[in-house]
Order: sequence, then C-alpha cells, then structure tokens
Amino acid sequence: MSTVTQEYVAGLPDIYRDIFLAYSSLDPSRRHGQGLAFQSLYAELDGKYGLGEIQSACEQMAAGGAVEIRNRIFAHPTELGEQIIEQLAGREAPRGSIPPFVPPG
Repeated sequence: MSTVTQEYVAGLPDIYRDIFLAYSSLDPSRRHGQGLAFQSLYAELDGKYGLGEIQSACEQMAAGGAVEIRNRIFAHPTELGEQIIEQLAGREAPRGSIPPFVPPG
C-alpha cells in the first residue's frame, strides 16, 4: 500500500476532502475505521453538497478503496481512508479504541 502524501490530498476534489475532514470534525474521538452515515456527513457539511452527491462521492471512494459502505448508509474509512484523514487533519488519525476500565480488585 502506498503512503498518502500531502500533494495527493491537496489534489483531491473538494467534495472528497470535505467528506474526509468531516470524520475528524464531527467526532474527534472517533475510533479507527468507525463509519458515519451519509445523513451525518450531509448534516456536518451543512448543505454544501446534496445528500445524493455525498452518497455518490462515498460510492466513488468505496470503488477506489478509501471507504467501505455498510448497510447501504454507512461509510467506514479503510486504512487508505484513515491515511487521507490523517493527512488532511494534520494529525494522526485515531487508532484502536479506549482500553477497558478495570476496577480495583
């Protein structure tokens, strides 16, 4: 798998950059690979794009291997998608989940 560069993400059309940025802005504590519904992306982007445009863009990203669409409404970033989010957000994408709390015992 190739490494995503800043030059690559700078060349992405606005709709793709905006969708990927929405992942980190909507939920900064999002876990690696955690998806968002098309409707959530639409709401986060505040009507900049129509719901159908967001769905079509996510389908294009899925065809390119950057997201996986589940249950026909959720776009989950793949490893490639997480690398793009990391480059766009200027920080490391979330990894794993919060470890379980273990009470004293």
